[in-house]
Parts: sequence; structure tokens; C-alpha cells
Amino acid sequence: MRHLIILKEILFAQNAEAHVKWFSNFDFSQAPLNMAEMSASGTFWFLFCLSLISLPMIVYLDRSLEKSLAYIKINSFLDRYAENAQLIMRVIVGAVLLMSWQGNSIIAPEIAVFGDLWGWAQFALVFLLLFKETTWIVGIGMLIFYGMGVTYHGIFHMLDYIIYPAVALYFIFSSSKNEKVKNLDLPVLYSGLGFSLCWVAFEKLIYPYWGLSVLEKAPQLTMGLDHQFFLTATAFVEFTLGYLLIICLLQRPLAIVITLVFFTTTVFFGKTEVIGHTILHGALLIFIVKGPGHYYQAPIRFHRSPWMRSIFASFNFAILFLFFGYSYEKLAGEIHRQKISKAEIMDHPHYEVPSALPVPSVKIEATKDEVGGWNIHLITENFTFSPDKAGQSDLAGTGHAHLYVDGKKVARVYGPWVHLNLSKGTHQVKVSLNTNKHKDYYSNGAAIADQVQLDEDRGSSVHQH
Repeated sequence: MRHLIILKEILFAQNAEAHVKWFSNFDFSQAPLNMAEMSASGTFWFLFCLSLISLPMIVYLDRSLEKSLAYIKINSFLDRYAENAQLIMRVIVGAVLLMSWQGNSIIAPEIAVFGDLWGWAQFALVFLLLFKETTWIVGIGMLIFYGMGVTYHGIFHMLDYIIYPAVALYFIFSSSKNEKVKNLDLPVLYSGLGFSLCWVAFEKLIYPYWGLSVLEKAPQLTMGLDHQFFLTATAFVEFTLGYLLIICLLQRPLAIVITLVFFTTTVFFGKTEVIGHTILHGALLIFIVKGPGHYYQAPIRFHRSPWMRSIFASFNFAILFLFFGYSYEKLAGEIHRQKISKAEIMDHPHYEVPSALPVPSVKIEATKDEVGGWNIHLITENFTFSPDKAGQSDLAGTGHAHLYVDGKKVARVYGPWVHLNLSKGTHQVKVSLNTNKHKDYYSNGAAIADQVQLDEDRGSSVHQH
């Protein structure tokens, strides 16, 4: 049974390690799925439960390997090369930087260099990697590159590549003369790669159409399985592999399995995959030669008995799955709202108030009329109603207002007072300030408007922020 589970993971992992953004026309303005939508299928819960069940079996496999004489001998053999770990990473990162420089990219294949100077700076870091004494400078340089990536592409996009700053910190920590600081290098590398795999796994669950578009171009990846099932399965395998790295379960055997899978996907995806995954190969090679390390205890070893380790592995898998899932959903939803908002601004004419001029403002004061309806008072600052200039040239600080009820425009308002009749129930009433040519006033990229919720039945009003 153990062998079948491991075989299943290896087979399904072929597409799991392919970064979808490198091969699809991804668009953050596409609506992401939320956790409820993502988990609505029986396939999702089948794979979730299968992952939980497989973890105790992997715990017992790990326990069996620990007692194996052959496994102990292999570990002893690999321990001889532990001192070469930083050298291995320097060679790997040097290759990554050169390939990225030649491909006019930085950090990842789809992230273009920020300018020629940055490309040459990336090239210069390769020479600093030739010397052990300057390796820490390369680490700082990589952190700067990552920071620039966050500035240009946003933290949500760059979280996919958290392995990059993890490798940077590995260089900085491993170069330290302080023994405690130096021994932080391996934990940060395990955590960084594990986080990357777990995080990117949710890309396949939250944005399934990206992954499905890749599978349509390369259907041979699915081995004849249903595309949606295959995509969901690879997401669970990828998350599981990342989780195993975080808790340091299976250690060297796991690193060998993952790096072999990376090599097999190159057959399907070619040079782009080589550029994107070489840095991951470097981290995995470090895990192979150094194992879990000896300074900090691996999380899975907090408990001695296989039974307690099994509970620990399954329980924390569920906790981390929820944490990553809701975090990804929240950030994906926020980036979607930002993209839609920007698209609306581009599609709808607007007028940005010049920074040197006073910024207009509007506030709604709604009072229930005893006879019926509502008396709406628009309290404005730095703004003059100019009904006589409607349709004429825009003049900062003048114009009129547009009145919306439940998202639908119902009237133009040419003065500070307007009477409004509403049907029974609760309604959203919004007022925007507009120029003479009916453009929405904007300041610092935000519309100048105000909104209240009016309850016709109770006669109450609540401001919406």
C-alpha cells in the first residue's frame, strides 16, 4: 500500500511542478474561485481525505527507513558532502542568474528585467559568486531584486517565488561566522521551498481555468484522465510535497523524488521550465547532501512515537491547508477587485483633480420626509454647482452630481438638495461629483463620492464607507 501511494504521488506530480503562469495567458482580472466554490465537488473532498490518510503511511515509511541499515549507510555517505552545500548552491544560482540575464528576465521567466542596468547588475552578481567571501553580498542583491519585483508586480504575484528570498537568506546565513546564525540556513531553505510549493498549489484550485488551458495544449500530461480531476489532483500532490518539506518528513528521499519529477517535466515544457526550476533544483540538492540538518529539530520529530507523529502530520496538514487556502482566496479577491476597479476607470471617463488645486468633497445627509420619501442634502466643499455650464468645458471645482440607487443612475443633481422616493426595503444611495462634461471627479485614483444605506421601512440611514 505504501508503494502504491508513493507511486501515485510520483505519477500525478508530473504537471504539479509546472508553474501555470509560465505557460498560460493568466489574467488577474478573471474572477477567482472562493473556498466554498473550490471545495464544492466530491473530487475535492476525496483528494483531501486521501491526502490525510496517506500522511500516517508516509510517517511509518519514514520510520522504517530510519531503521534500515542501507538507508543509514546512504545517509553517512551523503553526509561527507555536506560541507560542499554552499558551493553547490553558488554554482546553481550562478547558472540561474546567467540564464535569466540571457533571457531578459529576473527571478522568474514571466518577470521581465526592470531595465538594462538591472540586467547587468544581475550579471555582476555571478562574478561575486566565484568567491565564498562575497556570497553574502549576492544574498543582499537577490533580496533587492525580489523587493523590486514586489514593487512592480505586487506581493500576491511574488509570493509564488518566495524560494528566491529564501535562497538569498541561505547565502547570508551560511556566510555568517556566528554558529547560531549560520545554522539558520537550512531551516529557511526548507521553509521557503515548502511554502512556494504549497502556495502555488492553490493557483490550480483558485484559478483552474489557467491550468486547464495548459492541459488543453498538452493533453498527454493527463495520461487519459479527466482534465479537471487531474488538475485538482496535482494541486493536492504539490501541496502535500511542500508540506512534507516544511515538517521535514522523508527528508532526503523526498528531495530526490521531487528533483526527479522536475527533470521529467522538462521533456514537456522545455527551456522555460529549466530557467524557472533550476533554483529549486539547487535547494533540493542541498537537502540531499545535508538532510534535515543537526542544529534545529525537524518539526515532525517533536513527537517520538509513530502514532503521535501521524496525528501531528494529519492535523497540521488540515490547519495549513485552511491557512493557505483562505490567505490565497483573500489576496486573489483583493487583486481581482483592484483590476476590475482600474478597468472601470479606464472604461468610464473621469477627471483627476490637479494636485495643485483644492480637492472637492461631498457628503450625503439624508432625512426622512414626513409626507413621503427622503430629502437628500449634498454637503460639498471646494465645489460649485454650475447647471448653466452643463455640457461645456470642464473647469476644476465646478459641475453637478449623479445620483444612483442600488447601482443604477436615476438622476443628475444640479444643486445641494434633491427629493428621492424609494420603494419598501433597504436601498444603497450613492452620489458622485461630476464635471460639466459629466466625467467623474477623481483624486489620487479614487472617485469623489459618498454612499448611504436607506431603510424605507424604518426611516433610518447608515453611511457606507
